[in-house]
Amino acid sequence: MNTLLEVAEMLRNASTIAITAHVRPDGDAIGASLGLSRLLRAAGKKTTIFDLSPIPDRYRFLLKAGECCEAEAFEFSTADCIVVLDSGAMDRSSPAVAQREETIPVINIDHHLSNTLFGRVNVVDTTASSAGEMVCDLARAAELSIPADAAEALWVAIVTDTGRFSYSNTTPKTMKAAAALLQTGIQTAEINHAIYNAMPLRQLRLQGRALERLETHENARVALVTLSRDDYTELGCTSADAEEIINIPRSLEGVDVALFLHELQGAPETKVGLRTSEGYDAAEFCRSLGGGGHARAAGCSVDAPLDEALKTILEHVHQKWFSV
Repeated sequence: MNTLLEVAEMLRNASTIAITAHVRPDGDAIGASLGLSRLLRAAGKKTTIFDLSPIPDRYRFLLKAGECCEAEAFEFSTADCIVVLDSGAMDRSSPAVAQREETIPVINIDHHLSNTLFGRVNVVDTTASSAGEMVCDLARAAELSIPADAAEALWVAIVTDTGRFSYSNTTPKTMKAAAALLQTGIQTAEINHAIYNAMPLRQLRLQGRALERLETHENARVALVTLSRDDYTELGCTSADAEEIINIPRSLEGVDVALFLHELQGAPETKVGLRTSEGYDAAEFCRSLGGGGHARAAGCSVDAPLDEALKTILEHVHQKWFSV
């Protein structure tokens, strides 16, 4: 394991830095990537964010022209290093990372308990609320000021991964980082409105469809919702529109295990999102199925259609937590 001071020194000596995050990026992956890129640019570095797509509509207000590109459009021979943010494993990030890890140093900055330490340089802080918080820590270690446009992106990273500071991963250090971002003058009311109160009609309909599928198991201690590929197609949605769906079963009174299963478009597999109460280790459960994450929030994929995947997951849940 390395330190943020070591990463700060590497970035100080680099002139061109490539940045990416995990596939199907969420608010933390997007905000941390944009935040890191912008604060490094303010320090005189050249940065490129690659393969950060598809970006959900709710985060598009953050983007500036020319900040992001596909890996095919970037000349990696110019990069001194690649920073991978918020990704628990090499295969969770862009394929371009694995293709170039032998020739370009990969810096892995993450907060997932299940991180595989895949980089040449690894900084994994499982006490951090988010990759966004870790970028704030890195800025302090490197003695770099955070400009307002970077602060805006990092606020999105932190506020989304902490559930608006309501999840158990919110710590005093998290709040201090958020307070420092506020001091840059960012308009958090406008940012939060864009994220949470400006939802396209199709997303509301998708949530309604998921709500119709709500079911409970194990004496209502397990709740789940499902969406099929046909649901996405019929409502004109993609999986990027489903980021908040897991909160439907999670919000049900008395639930200890909340699940969201949905079929990935263009892939023969079912994605599983898991949220749990204290005493139910979500990361351990998902690691047993090839996934990973945090103790209270994790995910995995099942190489099967939705109906088969649902049966498999419920069997695993029963055996893991409710068979005694």
